[in-house]
Amino acid sequence: MTIFGLNIEETFNFLYRTLYQSSLPNHIIFLIFVILAIGIGQIVPSFLKLILYLCDRQQENNFYDLIFKPIRTSIKLCSSLILIYGSILLWLDGYQELYQFLEPLIALIALIAIAWVTSRLLTQLIRVYGIKLMRQSGLVVNEMLLAFETLANIAIGFITVIIYAESRNFSWVSLLAGISIGGAALGLALSNAVNDFVGTILLYLDRRFLPGEYIRLPVSNNGRAEEVFGRVESIGWRSSTIRIAGKNTLYILSNSILAWEEIENVSRGKKIMVLIYLDFTKKLKEREQALLKQVIIESTEKLFGIVPNSTNINFTQQLDHDLTRAMVNFSILGSTENSIELRKNILESTYDEISEKLKDFGIEFIAQEPNIYVEAPITI
Repeated sequence: MTIFGLNIEETFNFLYRTLYQSSLPNHIIFLIFVILAIGIGQIVPSFLKLILYLCDRQQENNFYDLIFKPIRTSIKLCSSLILIYGSILLWLDGYQELYQFLEPLIALIALIAIAWVTSRLLTQLIRVYGIKLMRQSGLVVNEMLLAFETLANIAIGFITVIIYAESRNFSWVSLLAGISIGGAALGLALSNAVNDFVGTILLYLDRRFLPGEYIRLPVSNNGRAEEVFGRVESIGWRSSTIRIAGKNTLYILSNSILAWEEIENVSRGKKIMVLIYLDFTKKLKEREQALLKQVIIESTEKLFGIVPNSTNINFTQQLDHDLTRAMVNFSILGSTENSIELRKNILESTYDEISEKLKDFGIEFIAQEPNIYVEAPITI
């Protein structure tokens, strides 16, 4: 590979032969390579950006800015760890004790870093391109997309464990069999504790509530004669603690019960007002303004998470430029940070749809960035 007239492969081979034949001890050369690995890791995102730019110089939306730029810090760390692991294999083979300590440790950390980058990369691809593809296919985009992300991350973690186990010559089939047998025996002995632990896992995966949020538990058949309303203090491994509003007392309930009970999450009952400014390349006539309202309302009202009948459009004339600006505002339903971010991504994907519809009528606009989001939490 040649970059700026420099053959990378020949340069690396020359450097390797020079250091290998030098009188420096291998552990000193290893430290030099570690420093080089850290430095090279810092420039990997820039190198990746250059390659993507050379591959497609005409692209309107830079692939690097959309996908890789948000995770560039993770890419730097992952690249450095991979190079450090390669340095261990090259230069520490003669130091058995140090090699046996560092090699499995750095291999594990590097694998975790690769899995983390893969997970974040998958998330970016889903958020940027998955939403558009689903909408183009006529599919409804909702929070099931977040569930798919969670399942994909679990699969990535599982594959990472298998790869590491196989690299250590440890049969993952035996591992799973041992876990299954041990889990069955433990489940028989500690059935209640296992149920609580499973309930905790479900709470963390489902994220029905988080510490600091207010929830309401209705009357149930498990012995609770009145409803409970309070603030979640903590989520433990076996139980969760709720501070009762008004009484200021603590209510402790098993996670195995909370995982299956009906829960009203009061803190997530909020709206987020969205303000979007669209600048048009000409002064719009009344007929064009009416058409614009119809297109925007049709495109936003069908979106997942948009409050019905909340879309409002106001027009102002830029007298100094003889142009028209439209201020579009509506409300989206709030939930967890991930679901709110998903709604924002869905909203941004509608710009292309609106733009394509208006181009057919000779109307073009520029969306001013960033959008303005004003959170309106519910009064407790």
